[in-house]
Amino acid sequence: MKKAIEKGIKRNVNHMIRIPGNIAGVKGIANTGRKIKKWRDNLGQQTAGLYLAQLVRMQEEIGTGGGGFRYIYAAFLQESHAWQPIDELLDISKIFTEAGDKWRNAAVHAAGIYKGRIGSQADFDVMGDYLIEISEVEKKAFQALSKIKWNS
Repeated sequence: MKKAIEKGIKRNVNHMIRIPGNIAGVKGIANTGRKIKKWRDNLGQQTAGLYLAQLVRMQEEIGTGGGGFRYIYAAFLQESHAWQPIDELLDISKIFTEAGDKWRNAAVHAAGIYKGRIGSQADFDVMGDYLIEISEVEKKAFQALSKIKWNS
């Protein structure tokens, strides 16, 4: 179990912070945030809202898992501490819980745009900023995971 935990975490670290390009991992999250800021002007209010609705659906159901996955990953790190008693795992789990909260807030904001309750350019900028901020939080967490000295 110890080796499986270590191997799984190292694989996630590689996929999230070391993957080349800017379409996946934390760089992909930030890149999407920057693109969202341009959607309203480039696509129009209605189409941009539909894009955001699809983005939320994909993140929650078939993509990154959104906030729900971050909460599950935080719980995994807490439970891993029983097998790998490394206190950093507990600290990093709190960062993933914070990321989950931010994903949830971003999804609620996107729903507001999609449903037409909000929709100014400033609202799209806030949405983009959510993703850029999430990217930074997750980058911090995965970098901390990459520095763990494992008890194998």
